[in-house]
Amino acid sequence: MQALPTSARLVLWAVCIPLLLSGIGYWEYRQYAQTGLSAEQQQMLAEVTDALEAVRENPRTVITIDGQQHSGFSASLRLQQIAKSIRGDSATRAQVAAVVRPASIAAMVAGVLTALVALAGLYGVSAAGRQALQSRDALMRLFVRWRNLLPTYLTMHMGLLMITVAGLLVARLGVAYQVVILERAGSGEAKFQMVILLVAGLVLWWGATLLRALYTSLQVLHDEPNEVMGVSVSRQEAPALWAYVDTLAQAAGAAAPAHLVVGLTDGFYVTGHAMQLVPSGQQLTGETMYLPLTYLTLLQRDEISAILAHELGHFAGADTAYSLQFSPIYQRLVASLHAIYGRNNSGSWADLPATTFIEYLLERFDLAVKHWSRVREFAADQVAARLVSGEAVARSLVRVTALHDVVNTVLNEIGRRPQEAGSDLVQMLHDAVREAGLKAPDFATEVATMHPSDTHPPTLERAKAVNAPVTDAMVQGVLVLPDDQAMVWVRSLFADSQGLQARLLADFKGLAREQNEQVRKNLADTVEQAQGSVDLFERKSNVWLFAGFTAIAFAACAALVVHSFSPGKSFAGFQTLILMTAGLTVMLIGITWWFWRRSVVMVMQLTAEGMVVPGWPQIVPWSSVSDYSCTVVNGSNMVMTFDLDPAAPRLQAPHSNLRRITYRPAKNKLLVGMSKAKGMDMDAMHEAVMRYLSGWHARQHLQSM
Repeated sequence: MQALPTSARLVLWAVCIPLLLSGIGYWEYRQYAQTGLSAEQQQMLAEVTDALEAVRENPRTVITIDGQQHSGFSASLRLQQIAKSIRGDSATRAQVAAVVRPASIAAMVAGVLTALVALAGLYGVSAAGRQALQSRDALMRLFVRWRNLLPTYLTMHMGLLMITVAGLLVARLGVAYQVVILERAGSGEAKFQMVILLVAGLVLWWGATLLRALYTSLQVLHDEPNEVMGVSVSRQEAPALWAYVDTLAQAAGAAAPAHLVVGLTDGFYVTGHAMQLVPSGQQLTGETMYLPLTYLTLLQRDEISAILAHELGHFAGADTAYSLQFSPIYQRLVASLHAIYGRNNSGSWADLPATTFIEYLLERFDLAVKHWSRVREFAADQVAARLVSGEAVARSLVRVTALHDVVNTVLNEIGRRPQEAGSDLVQMLHDAVREAGLKAPDFATEVATMHPSDTHPPTLERAKAVNAPVTDAMVQGVLVLPDDQAMVWVRSLFADSQGLQARLLADFKGLAREQNEQVRKNLADTVEQAQGSVDLFERKSNVWLFAGFTAIAFAACAALVVHSFSPGKSFAGFQTLILMTAGLTVMLIGITWWFWRRSVVMVMQLTAEGMVVPGWPQIVPWSSVSDYSCTVVNGSNMVMTFDLDPAAPRLQAPHSNLRRITYRPAKNKLLVGMSKAKGMDMDAMHEAVMRYLSGWHARQHLQSM
C-alpha cells in the first residue's frame, strides 16, 4: 500500500471506500423499495382466497397444505392463518422499510458527498500547490489558508463518512429487527445479523474516536524558542564587528540585526525566531545573526565578508520575516502529523484517510517551498557578489565545506574528553588543519551556510550563478590555512577575543561534561543489566508431546497383542499391524529421548564477555559479533543469526550441540536454532541476547570515555 503514490492512496481511502459504502446503501434501499405485496405474494394470496371461498361454499372440499389434507373448519382456519401471515409480512416489511429506506438514502447521499469533498480537497490542494509557485506571497497565503481549513475539512470529511456508516448501521438494525425479532429467524441467521451490527458499531465508534483525536492533534501548537549554544555580544563587547555588520547591512539595503550571537557548533545563519541561549538561558527576540567562531578563525577576510553579506541579503529580501511567519505554520503541520502517528491509540489503517491527506498537502506545497528557498539563496548570493565579489562567494562556499569535517572532529574530541582538552580552541583548530590537512570537498552536502529550515542549491550551481565557477585552482587554494593577517583581523572584531573564546569553550566543556555524565549513567545502567549469566535451556514441551504420542502408540500395540490372543483370533492375523505399531512406538521413544536430551543439555550460556557453548573449548566473545538478528519460525522455534567480524579469530566448534548451533566460517556466521526457552518467551530470549550484547558495547564505550 505504501508503494502507491500519495494521491492514489488518498483516492482509495477517501473516495473509493465512501463510494463503496454508498453502493451498499443503495443495495439496502433496493431491498425495501417495494413495500406492498410482491407479485409472488399477490398470487399466493389470490390462491388462498380462492381456496377459502371454495371451502366456505362446500365444507367437504379437501385442501392439501404442506403435504397434509384439510377440510371443513380445519381447512378454513389454516387458510385464514396463511392469508394473515402474507398480509402480516407485508405490514411488517412496510414498518421496517420506514426505517431502512431513509437510513439507506442518508448513507447513499453522505457517501457520495464524502467522495465529492475528498475530490474537491484533492483538486484544491493540487491547484494551490501550482499557484504557490507564482510568488512567495501566494505560497504563504495559500498554505495558511489550507492549514486553517484542515481541521474543518478533515472533520467534515470524516463526519460525512461517519454519517454514511451510521446510516448503514440504522438500516442494518431495521433488517436485524425484522429477521431476528419479528420473523424469529434461526440462531445462525441471528448470529450473522449480530456480527454485522457489531462490525458497523465498531467502525462508528472508531470514527468518533478518530474525529476527537484529529481535532486534538491539529490544534495550534505553541512556538518554543530555539535553543542555541552561544553568547550574545553587545556593541561594547564587539564594537568592530557591529560596525562591520552595520556597514554591510547599509550597503545591502537591509536593517542591521537586533542581536549578534557567537557560538561554536552551528554554521552561519540569520533568523527571526525567538532564541534561548545555552547555558545562560538568555532569551532573544527579533532578528539575530549567528556567527560560529570555529569558522571565523579559519576563513579569509573577504570570505567572511561574503558570508555575512549573504546572510544580510536574507534581511534585505525579508526572508527572515517570511520564515518567521511560514516556518512555524509548516512545522506545526508536520508536528500534527507526527502527533497523529504517535498517539497511543493510533492504528496505521484507521488514521490513513487523515494522515494521507496531510501527507498529500505537504507534498503539493513542498515543491513551492523548495523552489522559493532556492530562489532566495541565489538572490542572497547576488547581494554578496555585489558587495564583495563572486569569487569570494564561491571560495567561501568551498572552504567552509572543506573545513566541516575538521571542525566537527575537533569539537567531538573536546566533547568526548573535555577535562583533557586544551584552553586555546583557535590553536587546536589550526593545529588540526595542519596535521590532518583539508580534503577537496565533493559538494555532496551543504553545511556551514545552511539555515535550519531552508533548502540550499548545490554549491556548484551557486558558484556558477555568481559568475565564479569552481575550478581545481580554487579548490587547491582553499585547502590551506588563511594568512596571519586574517586571524589578526578576526581578533580585532572583539574587545576581548581571548576572553570570548575562553567563555565559549568553557560553556561547551560544561555542557559536554553534563551530557557525558548522563551518557555514563545510561551506559552504566546498560552494563549493570548485563551482569551475571543466563542459561538457555529448551522447554520440555516437545518431550511431553512425544511422550504422549509414545504412550498412545504403546497402548495401541498392547491392545492389539491382547486382542490377538482373544478366543477366535490368531496372532498371525495381527502380526503385521502389531509390528508396525511396535516400530512406531520405538521410533517415538527415540524422538522423545532426543528431545529429552535437548531439554537437559544447555544450549548456551550468555555472559558479560560472550556466549559459552557446552563442550566448546573457547567462548564466543561479543567482540566478534558485528551484527545480530533473530527469526521466529512457526511461532515455536527461533533462529538467531550472529554475523561475525571477518577479522576476529576463527572459532573452534567441535560439535553442533545436538544440532542446534551451526558455525559457518566461510560466511562468518553463527546460527543458533532452538525451540522456546525454559522460563522465558521468544521476546524475552531475544531481549536477553540484546541486553548482553549491548552491555558489552556499553562497557567498551565507558572505557573509551
